[in-house]
This record gives sequence, C-alpha cells and structure tokens, in this order.
Amino acid sequence: MPSDTSSVHIPSQALGGGAYPDAEERRLSWQGYAYTARIVRRGTPVTEPLLVLGGSDQTRYSWVRHERWLGELGTVITVDLPGFGDADFLPAEHGIDFLAECAHHMLRELGLGPVNLYAGCYGGAIGLRLAQRHPEHLRRVAVQGMPDQVPGWFAEAIVGWVRMLREGRVEETAQEFVRCFVPPAGDLTVRKQAALARLMYQQFMAQTPRDVTVTVERNRRLLAHEWYRRASVPAVPYLVFTGEHDTLTTPDMVRAVAADLPGSRFTTIAECGHLAHLQRPQDFCDLLVRFFRDEPLEDAALPYCGPFEYCGALEKN
Repeated sequence: MPSDTSSVHIPSQALGGGAYPDAEERRLSWQGYAYTARIVRRGTPVTEPLLVLGGSDQTRYSWVRHERWLGELGTVITVDLPGFGDADFLPAEHGIDFLAECAHHMLRELGLGPVNLYAGCYGGAIGLRLAQRHPEHLRRVAVQGMPDQVPGWFAEAIVGWVRMLREGRVEETAQEFVRCFVPPAGDLTVRKQAALARLMYQQFMAQTPRDVTVTVERNRRLLAHEWYRRASVPAVPYLVFTGEHDTLTTPDMVRAVAADLPGSRFTTIAECGHLAHLQRPQDFCDLLVRFFRDEPLEDAALPYCGPFEYCGALEKN
C-alpha cells in the first residue's frame, strides 16, 4: 500500500538534545495508521544505522538525551509506531506482527537496511518478530529486558490497570505502575531509585485523556496477542541484557531469551532495575556503542557490567 509521507527538520536543541545536527522527522502511514520516524545523523557513520525500538511508555523523544552518545555510531532512528506517542491510535486487535510489519515498512520507506537494532521490553517483542519476519534487514541485535513470557503477576497487574484507568483512578494506577517498574528501596544498591520512582509517577500522572486511552489499548494488546514466538532468527551478533536488580523481567527470564538466539551474549548492568537506560544512561549507551562497533566486550572489563555469558548455541549449516 502506498504511504503518505511528509518530512520536517527539527533542531535537536529544541527538544532538549545536544548540539548535534538537526533531526529529520518523517510522517508515514501503514495500512491507514499514521506514525512518525525521527532520524538523527552525525558525521561519518562508523557502522550501519541504529534503529531504537523502546518500551511501552517511551516515545521517539525518550531517546533525545541518549543521542549524544549513540550518535557516535552515525545515524540513529527512533519511532512512534501506531499506538505509541503521537502516532495514530491503534486498536488492540492489531498485535505484535502488525507492529513488526510497520517497522519493516518504515525501513523500506527510509531506504534503510540492514540496520543495527536496539529493542527494549515491549520493543523487544516487536524487534524479535521483525528479525523473524525480515531477517535481511538486521545486522546486529541488542535486546534489553525482554522475557520469553509475560509474568503472570504482571498480566494480572495489567488487567487491574486497565480497569482502574477506565474508572478514572489514575493516581492509584500510577502508584501500582511505579511498583512494577522500579525496584523497591532496600538493602540492594539501586541507582536513582527515589528519583526514578518520582519521575515515573509524575510522567504517568501527566498523561492526557488521549494518553490514558492509548495506554489502556496498548496494555490490552500485550495480553491479547502472542508475546514471544520461538522461530528462526538471522545468525547475526546478539547482545541480551537487563538490570541486575530487574524485578519485572528478571535476569533468569531474559537469559531464557538469550538461549534462543544463536551465538548470543548475556550480561546485566550493575545497580539497575528494568530501566537501566534511565539509571545509567551513559554506561547503557557505552555498552551499545561497543557492541554495535564489534568491540570485544569480554576483554574491556566494563565496570558497570556483570560477566558476559554465551547463551545461544550456534546453528549448524
């Protein structure tokens, strides 16, 4: 299906970013649903473009701060797929496969491929489905906080959120939301625990009525469709990681996904929960930049990482 496209340049400074070249924003449409890609280019690329598919409550602007570090790679693409950010509302009848096809549509429209892919949590489900359906478009894949199944307690929590939001109980839902995503204060060292809890609460409370409707539908979609599919993926380099104190997608749960990916490496980021990109943003980006530049991670003695484990068996010809 032909798509309607439009393009606009937005200075990074206007969005709180660094002093890198202006960002180009492309408004695209897939099967009647409009969405927006943000493309930031910096200098001479040192590797393939990086596509960022973030988590359920992240938008293309959630990564502006990170562009200053990820920009070392060259081109960085973030996107509000349908049902995210200011893209069109997407009914829950459309699942992960639809979103993966939309991401593929974006790569074709932008003339990109193969690309490096970072895919986190909800974006991890979309990214791995993209890898299964269109392996030719990926060069390297980093997956963060992606479990092989939605935890039962979290599925129950989502059902409760949907009910409370429909009843207008936004503050109560925000409190439950924070408890799910931010490890509790205690004996463990969790970076920025209090500040992160406040930030997540404030962002949830700042949602507009439209945002709340989109959040409800996005959570309904998560439960209504196949979350994780064990199927063939391309034999490219894989890095799989999560925070060492992640209570939502625990290291063991994420390690199970790493075991399905050929030749994958698994590690944890120290003193972090599910949101390592907010707790240790520069270290988070440093890990990704090293991986996407094919640097030897095991030999780097990275102080913010746990040991690197080889989890995925290489497929035989």
